[in-house]
This record gives sequence, C-alpha cells and structure tokens, in this order.
Amino acid sequence: MTVSDPVDFARSRTVPVSLDRGNAPGFPTPFEQTSRFIRLTEAGGDATIPLQYEADSSASGNGRIWWLQPPSTTRERRFTLETNAAPAAAALSFVHSPHKDFYDLKEGPQTVFRYNHGTVPVPPGIGTNFARGDYIMPLFGLNGELVTDDYPKDHPHHRGLGWSWPVTRWGLEVRDIWAVSGVWARPQQIRRLETGPVFALLEADSVWKWGDTQPIVHERVLLRAFRRAGDSRFIDVEVQLRALADGVAIGGRPHGGYGGFGVRAQPADRRAITLHTDPPEASPRRSWLDYSGVFKGANTPSGLAIFEHTGNLFYPNQLLQYPELNYVMPAFPGEREVPLSREKPLVLKHRLWIHTGMADAKSLAEVWSSYAKPPRAAFAK
Repeated sequence: MTVSDPVDFARSRTVPVSLDRGNAPGFPTPFEQTSRFIRLTEAGGDATIPLQYEADSSASGNGRIWWLQPPSTTRERRFTLETNAAPAAAALSFVHSPHKDFYDLKEGPQTVFRYNHGTVPVPPGIGTNFARGDYIMPLFGLNGELVTDDYPKDHPHHRGLGWSWPVTRWGLEVRDIWAVSGVWARPQQIRRLETGPVFALLEADSVWKWGDTQPIVHERVLLRAFRRAGDSRFIDVEVQLRALADGVAIGGRPHGGYGGFGVRAQPADRRAITLHTDPPEASPRRSWLDYSGVFKGANTPSGLAIFEHTGNLFYPNQLLQYPELNYVMPAFPGEREVPLSREKPLVLKHRLWIHTGMADAKSLAEVWSSYAKPPRAAFAK
C-alpha cells in the first residue's frame, strides 16, 4: 500500500488517515472481523501500526479503514499488510451511567470526555428551566486538566462543547434551543458504541421537541475520538439535522450571529485565543480557532483547537470570540436562517485538536492540512 501526502511540507506529528473500503481490494474480508488482526509495517522499518474499520452507518456494508500515521519527511511511503496472531487491544473504553443518560470515554484510567445523551442535573443556584442534554461535558486535556465549563452563573445556558441555535424556527414562530427556551433535544437511542486500537465511536440519535412534546428535528451525532498520539488527540464531531415537520429552520442570534458549534471553556492563566481565516482570494482558504492557557490544577499550558470541515455549508464561517465569557465558536450560519429538509439532512463536521503547550501558527496550519487535505492511501497494483 502507498500513502502519498499532498502537502508541500513534512508532517511533524501523527495524524489520522483513512482508506475507503471500495479502494481496498487487497484487504481481507469481512472487514469488521479482520481489521483488528491486521497491521501496517512501513518499508524499511519495524514499527507496526494498528488498523480499525468503521462502517458508514450501523446498517451499512460500506466503510473506511482508519489508522494513525506517524510523522515523516517522505511524501510517498510504502506499507505492507501483516497479520496479528491475536486481535489488537482496544485503546479506549466507554463507561455509562446506570440509566445510560451519559457515556464516559476513557483511555486507561483517565477520562477523555463525557457525552450527555440525557439531561444534565442543574447545580445549586441555577434555575431548573436551564436543564438540558445532548452535549459534551466535561472535556479534559491530555494531562487530565478540565477544559470546559458548564452552567456558568453569568450565562447558565452555556454548555461545555455543544451545538445549538438561538433561532429555532417552526413556521411563523421562533424559539431558542440555545437558551433552553421552548424547544429541547431529548434522547432517542444510541446507535453505535465501538472501541478499538485506533479510536472509539459513539453514534447517538436525539429528537428536538417543540414545547417538549412535538418532534420537529431528528438529530444524529457521531463522535470519533482517536487515542492519544504524543502531544495530541483528535476528536471528530459530525452532526446531522433532518426536519420532522414542514417549515423548520435554524439560525444564529439576530444582530449577533452567534450559534452553532462552540465551546464554553474554563478560565486559564496566560490565556491566548487565536482566530485565523485566510483572505477570500486565498486557495486553499484555511480557517481555525484555538483556546490555550494554563488551566486550573495544571502546571503547564494546553489547549483545544477547532477546525471546520471545508465541506460545511458557508465554509469558512465567521469565527467569534467572547473573551469575557471564555467562549469561542465558528458561528454557523451567522445571521442567516437555514431551512432543514425532511429528505436530506444538513451535515456539519468539525475536528477538535486537544494538545499540550501553546499552539503556534505552524502547528495549527499543519493540523488544518491534515484534516482538509489528509494523506491519500491506495493499494499498489
């Protein structure tokens, strides 16, 4: 198998790479049963790389093979497939609450994040009307430091790492799932919960209920969290929204534009917020944001960066920061309203880069490239 890198500079960090099943004629089948028995070995080296298969959906016969590719100064690399005597051990694991209202992802004893499928209890001093679910909280850094905040007293509707919209329209009326007003996301089912040597996958369905009774949106979220690789962890978040009624639309706050995928972070010493979007004439046009600093209980800096997928509607969306609130986001769709279809879901994808140290421009550019223009893999003929 060959892996070629379209980027003009050498990769200095390990990055996720995938190969579509349809482009893998030399891979043993069935994929689901064999991928953990197969590893890659690079020509001229003896280090092995575990593989993991991911189906496109819980009912799909199509999918992708994933691995974490180590850095190299070579633009084209050759690998061979080798067989393990036993399946590779899972690097991550899920632990759920007794009622399965939340799922903790762990790597060894350390928690990576918690996905709250059900309602998160309201802390003392916060009104019960702000109770909500369907978001990530807490999210931890690589050394166990808490990165996200929840139910802050200044804006109790802010929620860790989440996706919600101030304009939630049904017909002529607008309510506000962002501010937990008049419409709520309620859990429906966990479709997939998978772990392996490369990543862990959680796929959850929720329904947005108007007045907490009438279903208006079907939401599917897919969380793909890769195992730690040196000073980095990558987490992919995909949100799919499909209307269950006519006349449903989402939008950002009028005269502000905020809404969508965002992070309410913890305060941090030596905090640095970085927003970068290339000018319109640039090709490719890069965009990212980063929130770094020394979080409570830590002795060294760390941070979180967000990268929008280049296929997202209106990419690149405006990057917003609210330093006094420790809030950052790529604000989709701004002050527009986007109708939701009953037939074709709106798909929004983002990649998180959890890192040690303060992020620099070169590292952020390289991580953007690994997401927007990842190395290309193909079986040699």
